[in-house]
Amino acid sequence: MVRAFVHHPRKNIVLDKLEPHDIQLMKKEGGRLTSVINPESFTNQLQKHRLVAAIKDPKNLEKAVKYKDNIGAVILMTGTILTAKKFVDYLQSNGLPVLLHVERIGGLQMDHDGVEFIKRYMKPAGIVTTKSGIVKRAKEKGLFVIQRVFLIDTDMYLNLEKGLTHNASDMFEVMPSRVPEYISRLTGVSDKPIITGGLLSSLTHAKSAFDHGATAVSTSNTEIWKTNMNNLL
Repeated sequence: MVRAFVHHPRKNIVLDKLEPHDIQLMKKEGGRLTSVINPESFTNQLQKHRLVAAIKDPKNLEKAVKYKDNIGAVILMTGTILTAKKFVDYLQSNGLPVLLHVERIGGLQMDHDGVEFIKRYMKPAGIVTTKSGIVKRAKEKGLFVIQRVFLIDTDMYLNLEKGLTHNASDMFEVMPSRVPEYISRLTGVSDKPIITGGLLSSLTHAKSAFDHGATAVSTSNTEIWKTNMNNLL
């Protein structure tokens, strides 16, 4: 692993988690780290650290940093357009790639200007969204995109499968995690990596997801963040 030192006006920040192939572009802009995730490299990152921490409360930001050796990325699900950038910068300065769940950020409108605002100002590693229209706009701007899909019944799964040819996202996050048979079916018809979360309350659920083809699991349960998921394989 190579350490990357980023100069900051007040301090030098050591990024001891990111490796050269995990970031396609890394540069300084006024002391801030700008990173664009390469899909293949991010998959490699998740294969080394198969846990994605979902942060729904700012009080858990420090916990994510504390357990970062077990975490491949963070889905940020809290904050507003006034505060989210501060959270993104804090996490990424500690070596944790941030995926911004754009529907959970207060005041954020995901039209073309909103996507540009994320790319130029917030600068996360990527975004998470449930909406196909946002996926398309974000990909046109060169963002890394994970589409969150809720498999609440068979029809939802079949509609997802029918639309795979036109789906522009880089990855899927399948909700809930307790549908391992559909995770297995999806990996059989799509080459997109799969993260799964929701209702994941035990390590048994995580192991089942891995056994059925999930690349990583996501959870807001901070107790699970303490576990190295590779030990379950």
